[in-house]
Amino acid sequence: MQNPDKRVIFINPYQDDLTLIGTTDIPYDGKPEDVAPDGNEIDYLLKSVNRYFKQQLTRDDIVHSFSGVRPLYDDNAENPSAVTRDYIFEVDGDGERAPLLSVFGGKITTFRKLSEHALEKIKPFFPAMGEAWTRRGVLPGGAMPNADFDEFLGEMKRVYPWLPAPVLKHYARLYGSRLVTLLGDARGMGDLGLCFGGVFYEREAYFLISEEWAETAEDILDRRTKHGLKLTDSERVAFAGWMEQRRVQAGAAE
Repeated sequence: MQNPDKRVIFINPYQDDLTLIGTTDIPYDGKPEDVAPDGNEIDYLLKSVNRYFKQQLTRDDIVHSFSGVRPLYDDNAENPSAVTRDYIFEVDGDGERAPLLSVFGGKITTFRKLSEHALEKIKPFFPAMGEAWTRRGVLPGGAMPNADFDEFLGEMKRVYPWLPAPVLKHYARLYGSRLVTLLGDARGMGDLGLCFGGVFYEREAYFLISEEWAETAEDILDRRTKHGLKLTDSERVAFAGWMEQRRVQAGAAE
């Protein structure tokens, strides 16, 4: 939807029963880890949505909000929305030093092409480098016949008939074909371990720790998954306690 200031925001179906609304573009000066949506941004998005929908939203309708910092190349544009989204490379290095490649800008929809261009930039330093191959590759979890998710999900239902549909769908959506690794030798719900709430079981937590380097409760609840949106405050606290206990036990083992 386009706003009077000519900016466009998106309203996306999210997590089956939620809606994701965004984004804003404002300059930020500070530590990236400290960024958070401010009141003006929230009001801006609510006003934008309410211009188009009969059901009017208020802050009481907000389940969760988050913010991030997007590093764009400074092209001296006066309006943040006008700053170029193209990616810019800078290579610092010579024959005597390892190269330092800095990447400014870019976006998720062009990440593969950006990566290939980045390798081209440092190829002079690595003459034995091979040719680009990712056009024919698949992302982790993407090994699905015909890239057909529904077909894949149907097959997984036949392979794991004991797994409740909501749990299986969650695993399939987040991990794709890697769900086979996640489930391993599990043969029943008891093999998934403790349930932290909703469709979140201990086995998934261990998988994220071992395979995706999760170290904190927030890594798992908010970053690797969105379980945090479904858990109660007490369930979040209980899971944080589980993570801390595991950290202490791992430290003692070392």
